[in-house]
Amino acid sequence: MAISWSLRRKMLYSGATMLVAFFFVGYIWLKYFNDPATCFDQKQNGSEIGVDCGGVCALLCRQQVHDPIVLWSRAFPNGTQAYSAAAYIENNNSAGAHAVHYAFQFFDANNKLVLERDGVTEIPPVHIVPVVEPAIYAGNRTIVKALFSFSELPVWKKIPSDAIPNLHLAGQTLSANSSRLDATIENISLVQDAENVTLAAVLFDADGVARAASKSVVPHIDHRSSINVVFTWPQGLENIVRSEVTVLPSF
Repeated sequence: MAISWSLRRKMLYSGATMLVAFFFVGYIWLKYFNDPATCFDQKQNGSEIGVDCGGVCALLCRQQVHDPIVLWSRAFPNGTQAYSAAAYIENNNSAGAHAVHYAFQFFDANNKLVLERDGVTEIPPVHIVPVVEPAIYAGNRTIVKALFSFSELPVWKKIPSDAIPNLHLAGQTLSANSSRLDATIENISLVQDAENVTLAAVLFDADGVARAASKSVVPHIDHRSSINVVFTWPQGLENIVRSEVTVLPSF
């Protein structure tokens, strides 16, 4: 049965109208109802493993990271009723965390709490992160033990390698009575200056026990340059066999 020209024309117009309507509806849906995935839309979409984390997002999901491990924590006498304290934290992630809250608790020989000190630290993407707390005053109490804990879980983020300057511990010299430690820090980056670099120094005895700690913050190290940093313990210490300086870059 032959189709008349008028019917064919109606069918052609109807098909064209339906095609235009289809593309129009598709455009409206894509524009207003199908927002592209972002790392800040409070949805799990795109390549994300969780809500706004994993995949291409800088924020890492909980299942992608390991909690930091407290290897040890100690308090060190630093004059009459004054102490400093340090903790070694193991970061088993190739990631960093900003502004992580922590607490030191200090106890006497009867295991009674003497005082507690709260603080905030950065955890850069390095394996060992010392946390040093200076100027702790216990009044007439004697501190014999220190405990360290995080007050919250760190929020881990991927840190691009080019976001961190290439810093290197070029050398360190400990005086005979362990009252002074000189350390040379090199910034071997070709173009990137280093800002607000934290340096932590810990002294160890022959048994590998930490006996003293100190920290310093260097405001600026030019690229392709070095700087000398001095740590002092005026009272000196006996039987120190090793010093360890850790460079903690800002990121």
